[in-house]
Amino acid sequence: MFCKCNEMRAIRRENLQGGPGGAMFFPTIAPGEKPEGSHLKMVARVELDPGAAVGQHKHSGDEEVYFIISGRGLFTEDGVQVKIGPGDTAVTLNGHEHSILNTGDEPLVFLAVIAE
Repeated sequence: MFCKCNEMRAIRRENLQGGPGGAMFFPTIAPGEKPEGSHLKMVARVELDPGAAVGQHKHSGDEEVYFIISGRGLFTEDGVQVKIGPGDTAVTLNGHEHSILNTGDEPLVFLAVIAE
């Protein structure tokens, strides 16, 4: 499977996982479109607006990876906060909870992957 960036469909999403604000969402594999036989439930580039957040949520039966492409933010996992920026990777394993907040004045761009 291959997806060219300029051919990806853009979806505007608000209040991700109950967080404030919104983001542009560019899915390669959108939630609910899991390919048959795959462990991947979602693969998407996310452009989180300044001040916006993906609200705190728990992973049960799956795991999520964020790879930060550009921007600055605050990643929280199980109550522990860390500043994040370009090149950083956050992995939330099964049974843990996390959130991400854009603390910068430009979009926080990251690749999000959820797998079972």
